[in-house]
Amino acid sequence: MNSLVQRQIAFNLNSSNAWEAFSSHRSQVTWLLKHDTDPSRLCILGAGNCNDLDLTTLLQSHQEIHLVDIDLDALAQGVAKQNLANQGHIHLHGGIDLTGMLDLMSHWSPKVTLSKTDIAACIDAPTHCLEQLPGPFDGVASTCLLSQLIKSIVDTIGEDHPQFVTVIQAIRLGHLRLLLKLMNPGGFGVLITDVVSSDSYPPLPTVPTQNLSQVLVQLVRQGNFFHGVNPAAIVNLFRQDPVLSKQVASLEPVGPWRWNFGPRHYAVIAVKFQKK
Repeated sequence: MNSLVQRQIAFNLNSSNAWEAFSSHRSQVTWLLKHDTDPSRLCILGAGNCNDLDLTTLLQSHQEIHLVDIDLDALAQGVAKQNLANQGHIHLHGGIDLTGMLDLMSHWSPKVTLSKTDIAACIDAPTHCLEQLPGPFDGVASTCLLSQLIKSIVDTIGEDHPQFVTVIQAIRLGHLRLLLKLMNPGGFGVLITDVVSSDSYPPLPTVPTQNLSQVLVQLVRQGNFFHGVNPAAIVNLFRQDPVLSKQVASLEPVGPWRWNFGPRHYAVIAVKFQKK
């Protein structure tokens, strides 16, 4: 099996029993994904074992929920743990590579020189999954997936590779464009991403909630955050990219909030947006 896929499966296994620890994070994510207008179709990318999704609550405002992940077993087990295995309004889409590049990336190394075609593919290849999903959807969410996609680049070519920044920027842009392509006109999108963890900032679990935003700003200024997920850079990309900016009607940054993952804590932010 592809080593990058194996890594994601192992990540899902490590958090499979963390339902209780995810409680406050799950409440925040679920609140962001609720929809108060007409019954809609919601697609969630990177749903994994669904620990960060209260599916019963989401079914109250969505006629259909489509859960997407590379790991079908994690999706199935996550839905079953919420006693919704036979719920006809929840649809599982496993085995889907949301980069469209994992097979190729698994052969990359710190010594490889990437071509312009490789870089362009990081932006364009995610659209391959459009044929595998019954879109477009009224709502599309990416739930702490972006950092995992970028981690695949860290694990292959490494942070010291001369093209590292270029590649992670391409991965990020491809992911944001995919979200818009999956959405109906007038639909809503939510990009949720972890930004920094207690591994690099040990005091994170004890930072008062009212101070979390200020602390995160300071950490970003110091360069203490995961590659490619600077909140300001993400917002600017929505506003400045010639493809994204023409499609986005509104943007709303949300957070940060704290995610108790068990062995570590994360600071998490979201960007809500609407498609024209």
